[in-house]
Amino acid sequence: MTLPLHRGKRTTFLPAGSERGFSMSEMVMVICILSVLAGITVQSFSQFLGGSKDALAESRQETLNQALARFAQQNYELLFNASSGSISDEMVILRTLQYRDPNSKRAQPGSPYVDPRYNPVTSSDISVHRLRWSGKMFELLKPGQSGTGILMNFEGTDFTTAFDFPPNFQTAGR
Repeated sequence: MTLPLHRGKRTTFLPAGSERGFSMSEMVMVICILSVLAGITVQSFSQFLGGSKDALAESRQETLNQALARFAQQNYELLFNASSGSISDEMVILRTLQYRDPNSKRAQPGSPYVDPRYNPVTSSDISVHRLRWSGKMFELLKPGQSGTGILMNFEGTDFTTAFDFPPNFQTAGR
């Protein structure tokens, strides 16, 4: 469809005196409205992110405690008294769950119970999620709670190459 011609030029159907585009005040108002909406969205997102970190930490806790239950069904219950302020308990239990004896005749049925590539670090920083050994199971320490435990890393950088067990490795418990 072609526009009607008026003296050799195309005509537009704009009201008399109107110009194309936005005025500066209209642009400033739009930017102000968008910034208020962005502020509300960012605040809602940060609350959502905090809740999702809690859920991920609880999931990791449940995974480790289920591995403990599978280990107990196949072998023996891991009753390992917790040493307050020490992080060695968590790592000994974790490495026991990750270990599979290279000799197939001595290997525990169902092992390893936890992925051997899981290589977390420990922390006593109260601003982060941690998993602490209670003597019978792992418990979650949320930000604000004091205590030392396995640091919950939400970026996935705690999954690296498999842990290299020394030839004389002894599992926890019996």
